[in-house]
Amino acid sequence: MRILDRSVYVGPSLYAHFPVIRLELDLGELENWPSARLGSAFIDGLLQALPGLAEHGCSYGEPGGFVRRLREDEGTWLGHVLEHVAIELQNVAGEQVTFGKTRGAGKPGVYTVVYEYAQREEGIEAGELAMRLLTSLLPQALQTNGILPADWDWPIARDEFIRYAQRRALGPSTASLVHAAEQRNIPWLRLNSQSLVQLGYGKYQQRIQATVTGRTPYIAVQLASDKDETNRILHSLGLPVPRQVLVEQQSD
Repeated sequence: MRILDRSVYVGPSLYAHFPVIRLELDLGELENWPSARLGSAFIDGLLQALPGLAEHGCSYGEPGGFVRRLREDEGTWLGHVLEHVAIELQNVAGEQVTFGKTRGAGKPGVYTVVYEYAQREEGIEAGELAMRLLTSLLPQALQTNGILPADWDWPIARDEFIRYAQRRALGPSTASLVHAAEQRNIPWLRLNSQSLVQLGYGKYQQRIQATVTGRTPYIAVQLASDKDETNRILHSLGLPVPRQVLVEQQSD
């Protein structure tokens, strides 16, 4: 099992009108191993690792629906399982995301996995951690080499992910303003790893950083004094900027 391609959609896309991540996932020989064939050890281990999966409704639209999909008939394929795990990992970290969709990509064993995310880096890491967790639950003969470190431990990996997500979460002031914008159906976009947020698009767009608005020069002054952030923003706009890296000693 390996990720062939990844796309991060920060706004409306073919898949949803909110931010989602799309993975092109190649199951390889695991195409022949849906969840029911992997057996109760795999399913029970997954539910023990992430008890919240028992509340996922899936296509049944009610709590327990996903567990039914895992167990009934031949079960469901691991691309679909990874979708739910990536969603639940973000919820464990304190987010509120629910949307996911998995479809065949037109090639045997290759699936398009789409899931909602709250924060970009957290969403990407959730997909990576989901694949490592599923790999750890597989029989040894089916595990893909190179995915799991030799000393990998699920509780430690889970706690590290939660801390990783919390470090990148919006601060309380910014989060409150973003929540208020969502209630008013105002689209928003996080512009950096701190608290710089764009509200709206086009001529209606405004920027805030914590509780400071773009109608004061404060945000511009702060950005201009941060060379790395200025370089990144100009590059994201398609402007030619020199590559730069911080060095601390002559050998670098």
